[in-house]
Amino acid sequence: MKKFLMAKLVSLLMCTTAGGLVLPPTAQLATAIAKAEGFYTRGTVPNRCANPGDLKVITGWKYPGQSGVCKGGHVHFRNDAAGWAALNHQLTKTTEGTSRYNVNMTLKQMAKLYAGNSRIWCSTVARNLGVTPDTYLFEILDVPPVLDRKSLTGPPPFATMTQVRTN
Repeated sequence: MKKFLMAKLVSLLMCTTAGGLVLPPTAQLATAIAKAEGFYTRGTVPNRCANPGDLKVITGWKYPGQSGVCKGGHVHFRNDAAGWAALNHQLTKTTEGTSRYNVNMTLKQMAKLYAGNSRIWCSTVARNLGVTPDTYLFEILDVPPVLDRKSLTGPPPFATMTQVRTN
């Protein structure tokens, strides 16, 4: 619990704007992803395509604001605002349980599905958030974990929970 609270404090301190306002957790993660994807570096695919999440085209689906396809099958958005909206929507789907990612995953587990070079991507996102790669998405996104039969018998944090006896 102490580790969790310390990670939250550090991430809040790192994710404030110049005006002192704290970004919502999904926006904090989106910003960290954009940095890892190279969105802020001129000439990169995410930068040229107004695609901060470096999202790929999905056959038969068009993102709102999608205006075409860039090199490597990445979505080209009409403008940066449309790209940010798409990335934030994908992260919101994670919190709602309607994504291939779920809040019970660690950042490291998400990276294996999200990025080609998952080790570098994961360490970059973790560093930008002020957390470790083993931090759970529910901790980063500030939502409760999903409790189901599989997660209760799966890896920590749930497998390490102990029952409290009542007499």
